[in-house]
Amino acid sequence: MPAIPKPPPRPRKRRIAWDRAESARVKARSDGRCECVVIFEGRCPRRATEVHHLLGGHGRRGRGASALAENKLHLCARHHRDITEHRLGLVEGLLAASEDGAPVYVRVR
Repeated sequence: MPAIPKPPPRPRKRRIAWDRAESARVKARSDGRCECVVIFEGRCPRRATEVHHLLGGHGRRGRGASALAENKLHLCARHHRDITEHRLGLVEGLLAASEDGAPVYVRVR
């Protein structure tokens, strides 16, 4: 009896294109300026060059809610590195929103 052929893998282009469209919305929202707001320092004045996924985890970036513009920030390289290396921590609670609704961070180290 001949072996049943495996179906071809599904193309990933659709998801990648959707994630890129959401990233474009994030970049338009930030107007090219870093969206990081640090307590006692205010909003960063640097030019944003990187998109950070607020909902992370291995294999989750670019999928589902992680890919939505609401769950991404447009950051400068310094703040993106500080957040991913856990030098900046997200502040939770009632006072944890800036005037424009961006999440607020506090220096941990």
